[in-house]
Amino acid sequence: MAITRMRRAEVFGDDAYPLYSDRRLLEAPVAAHAHDFCEIALIVSGRAVYRTRHGSREVAVGDVVAVRSGSWHEYRSVVDFDVLNIYLGQELFAADLAWVLDYPPLTNLIFGSGDLRLRLTSAAIDRAGGWLEQLSACNEHPETVQSLQQRSLLGCVFAEFAGGATELLHPGGPTAPMSSATRAALLAMANDPARSWTAADLAAIAGVSPSHLQHQFTDRLGVSLLGWLNHYRAEQMAVRLAATGQSVARIGSEVGWTDPNYAARRFRSTYGMSPSEYRQRFAFTADP
Repeated sequence: MAITRMRRAEVFGDDAYPLYSDRRLLEAPVAAHAHDFCEIALIVSGRAVYRTRHGSREVAVGDVVAVRSGSWHEYRSVVDFDVLNIYLGQELFAADLAWVLDYPPLTNLIFGSGDLRLRLTSAAIDRAGGWLEQLSACNEHPETVQSLQQRSLLGCVFAEFAGGATELLHPGGPTAPMSSATRAALLAMANDPARSWTAADLAAIAGVSPSHLQHQFTDRLGVSLLGWLNHYRAEQMAVRLAATGQSVARIGSEVGWTDPNYAARRFRSTYGMSPSEYRQRFAFTADP
């Protein structure tokens, strides 16, 4: 299984809007690999065994899976596996795409702490597939209108994800839009993960008491405030480990863990391997 590593510059190009889509017919397994951007995949035909650090499961027609930047995934036992992929700069979710927080299926898929997925109806697959085919063709359009077209088409695709799902991996979760307090805390941590956040700091930004914010946040995302922050910091650390040759101490400090031993422990608790093991396996400059 050849490892395919793709970096932001290879996918989006220099100074380009960080959004791209393509279609891939996989006739052979795809080995474990990581990206420095977010990937969302819609399976349009066939089946495969999808594996992440959370475990393995079979995915088939209509399944939508997401892997955030820094996390790894792989496909095994592929059978006529046709996939439409969306590649996104993670920073878009704190800016142009912050509106996805109003839609629980999208929030659970993209921001949840676990291995979440949704499944589309046949009609939604057809519509989303059409939008994604148009999205992939946007690169041929003039740059002056390209990003506007990309954002508009992605909005159409995400509308299908939000409204066309028949099954969630974790049914029975929240169905109401995210509260303003939870949104404020989430975006604050995402925009500045290196800050030494406390629940009191985040509650002050959100305009509610720490206990109220903790309850709302945990109820909405299934993880505590600082639990989500630790997970996000580990992802940011993984991106830097794969993309740079910086020391673990420096990377840990940049994501908010100033003690390198603590940074290594937190990283291992998230990824099940040490930072050096992760770099050896997933670095973009590593041998296949």
